[in-house]
Amino acid sequence: MSPERLKELLDYDYLSGTITNKRTKRRLQADHDGLVVLFDSSTKRSIKMKLDRIAYALAFGSLPKADQRVLHKNLDTNDNRLNNLALVSRALFLQIKEAHKNILGGIKIVAHPTDQFCYILHWFENGAEKTKILQDIVPARELQLKLQLKYSK
Repeated sequence: MSPERLKELLDYDYLSGTITNKRTKRRLQADHDGLVVLFDSSTKRSIKMKLDRIAYALAFGSLPKADQRVLHKNLDTNDNRLNNLALVSRALFLQIKEAHKNILGGIKIVAHPTDQFCYILHWFENGAEKTKILQDIVPARELQLKLQLKYSK
């Protein structure tokens, strides 16, 4: 659906980030995946779009390209205010999401299930969960700190 057609169907409040249907005056609510179903009465078709992509299209007049993602600057995906939206490349978006996941508890040390003197360090890297078995808690915490510093930058 083109940005022009979206502007005909929807209203966007830049300050609050809410998007409402012009005809029904109802606020659009995203499902758990961030998707909204839009029905275009002129073409008799319904499409699914992410709410943040709709907000970006209404604000800037163009849809993001296939290799671009809408980044919420405060990392709250429900906050679609204009000053919170930015367009970034897919690779950078994935790096930011991975770093956010690691900082919020993705980097953790757990006891080894069979060896009481070993520890397992878990973290996420390049979209996969990585693990490393360390023989002592001191090097495990040092590596944990290094990973936390790496992902906090």
